[in-house]
Amino acid sequence: MNRKEWLIATILTLITIVSWVIFDILHTRSTVEISPKVQEIITPIDPNLNTSSLESNP
Repeated sequence: MNRKEWLIATILTLITIVSWVIFDILHTRSTVEISPKVQEIITPIDPNLNTSSLESNP
């Protein structure tokens, strides 16, 4: 490869990396809006185990 081909390859690589970083930042900053109905449905589960319901009397 001569000097001109190296320069073109370097410029194209630089453009690719810069555009990749820009699109990644834009993708990361985008937010997804969750409707209030869905937020109501996905309430957290109680982490405490109710052991009295597991005990059974035969």
